[in-house]
Amino acid sequence: MKQRRITIKDVAREAGVSVATASEALNGKGRVAAATRQNVVEIAKRLGYTANRIAKNLNAGRTGSLALTVSPMSAQAPPHDIRPEWDVEYYFRVLNGASTEAFGRGFLLSMLPSHSSSRPFLSSVDGLIVVDPSDDDELLGEAVRAGIACVTIGRNTSELSWVDNDFSVGTTAALTHLDAVRPARTALFLSETSSSYVRDELSAYLDWCSTAALEPIIIRSPGPRVDEAEPVIRAALSSPERRFDAVLTTLDTLAQATERSAYILGLRVPEDIQVLSLADSRSLDYGLQKPITALDLDPVRLGEIAVDLLLETLDGSAGRRRELVPASLTIRESTLAG
Repeated sequence: MKQRRITIKDVAREAGVSVATASEALNGKGRVAAATRQNVVEIAKRLGYTANRIAKNLNAGRTGSLALTVSPMSAQAPPHDIRPEWDVEYYFRVLNGASTEAFGRGFLLSMLPSHSSSRPFLSSVDGLIVVDPSDDDELLGEAVRAGIACVTIGRNTSELSWVDNDFSVGTTAALTHLDAVRPARTALFLSETSSSYVRDELSAYLDWCSTAALEPIIIRSPGPRVDEAEPVIRAALSSPERRFDAVLTTLDTLAQATERSAYILGLRVPEDIQVLSLADSRSLDYGLQKPITALDLDPVRLGEIAVDLLLETLDGSAGRRRELVPASLTIRESTLAG
């Protein structure tokens, strides 16, 4: 026989108080005497009472659901509408941090595809997190116009709270590392410039080249996937006119393509070509001829803070906030300096 669910009425009856008083005592609200509050809490624990999340959110005028999406890396959707950004481990680690934090705060978080067919689902969520927003992100614009609470991981041009890494500092640290043992002629390998983090990395790279009186070398992949990047970087590495001996990539997938192409071409890493990624992942630490030095962006922490900012926005307890999460360089065998 199925056991009956313990309700707030059971707790109130056992404690000898009204349902309203029991509710206020458990929620930490209202002017409830300390002794009464403690008694109610202890009885609720003894009876095994847990609040009904759905009912609680409905009473607060909420659905109890949050969504996270990644701003598309390309305007055209690939076959079967699978976006290439989800090939990048970083985004799954962000999602993991955000969903765990949301669950601990009484919300469920789901991944929302970035294309236009997702718009009808916006009405069923309390808030939206957009990762690496572009200036013209359509889904973010739609959510803002609908009055849905929004925050971004990556800077935004709207008056929304955001959390991000200091990519200018991280890029400069990476270039300094590449230059530590011998002066490095570094090329920047990227796939797009619509995201704020790529623009920061590009700006820091150009500043570095200007200060060092070096000509910038920028290599562009048609997309973020390894199979898209590999033909481009292989052609650049095999060119008889190659003028670089280090490659700084904006994504871990581009670093994988670089290391694999160097191996196929018979180039030694790091002696002939150094490789460094401005985004770390587990794939850079195993399964390659040489593990790749990378910038750890702490994506799990970014996801956690994004949820915190979003719930603050929902509660109206704070104005626009901007948070920076430190990044650290994880040194591996693909670079000379150890």
